[in-house]
Amino acid sequence: MKNIVIIGGGFSGLATANHLARKINRKKVKITLIEPKEENIYEPEYLFWVFQDKPISNLLKPISKLLSKEVNWIKNIATKIDPEKNIVTIENGKNILYDFLILATGARMAQEKLDAYCQTDNVCEFYTKDGVEHLKEKLMEFDGGTIVITPTTVPYKCPPTPIEFAFLLDKYLRKRGIRHKSTIRFLYPLSRAFTMAEPAKKVEKLFAKRNIKFTPFFNFETIDNENNKVLSLEGEEIGYESLIIIPPHEGQDVIKDSGLGDREGWITTDRYTMKHNEHDNIYAIGDGTNLPVSKSGTVSHFSSNILVKNLISELKGKPPKAKYKGLTICFILTSFKKSMLLHFSYNYPPKKYGLNSTLLFGLFKKAFKFAYFKFLIKGRL
Repeated sequence: MKNIVIIGGGFSGLATANHLARKINRKKVKITLIEPKEENIYEPEYLFWVFQDKPISNLLKPISKLLSKEVNWIKNIATKIDPEKNIVTIENGKNILYDFLILATGARMAQEKLDAYCQTDNVCEFYTKDGVEHLKEKLMEFDGGTIVITPTTVPYKCPPTPIEFAFLLDKYLRKRGIRHKSTIRFLYPLSRAFTMAEPAKKVEKLFAKRNIKFTPFFNFETIDNENNKVLSLEGEEIGYESLIIIPPHEGQDVIKDSGLGDREGWITTDRYTMKHNEHDNIYAIGDGTNLPVSKSGTVSHFSSNILVKNLISELKGKPPKAKYKGLTICFILTSFKKSMLLHFSYNYPPKKYGLNSTLLFGLFKKAFKFAYFKFLIKGRL
């Protein structure tokens, strides 16, 4: 019997495990998932939850209800991988042998760096559950002044998210009647407000229309908490009453400690086959990879299909021929109801039809949560 081990029970790990369970011969292949958490959370909804008075528990689903019963679930933490011996060591010291390993370890919020930045109550983030609750509270207390939004590192999960937050914040402050005495500043390390040229033009036009001040070439260095200033590597200083940061993202420690990633811990992954660049029986998927595309759920979904096809080919003794071509579908919310839709790949830029902000695309964005739990994470599409 062949052993497939998957490390990570976020969207990528669960979707891939469930997809494989539907496709493989269960008498010949055993699938094991290593994941310590009991629940899966729909993280894209964090963006809305900042502005909504609802319990965040509504975003949670027990993994036991999402994972196929055909998958062996080990509720523990993977601490070390030995790719030469095909062994995963978990926190209790037990070794797990594999024939094929799938790394779905995701991105890590560098909590030690985040704690160093968030030394005062007016420095916030919305990429963690606790961060969402804190930011929600601070926004309700906010009564005017300058709010600055900036990433602390790149890459980070879901590149449009800080842009979306800026647009929703503008609407929120207008609804509260305090937009006239509030300044929103958006800082970004590139020359434009988004990684892609045409969407960036649309975003910058909307920024100008809504009086959101955009500062390009701002490479975050640190925060002067005492004087309420954010500092750039270029020496620029910008003051704030409230600072919203995108937390530092890194690869997981298990990847770094096992020598399977680059300097920042991102898994070195073949952009087409989803195989590890140096180990033929290791695949990688999701936010933890170094793929040259967005760290997003749709990338995980489309690349999971390729990974599963290639792994099944190998189980049958055939070469893996399926290729992931970078297909990505990504929304950019421009209000609580409207959105742009970016549809692109490695070789093709976003389709022009999606660059218009519409109610229809906004409905698609909101409907994604239903599809996420009902179909995508269960490997049904």
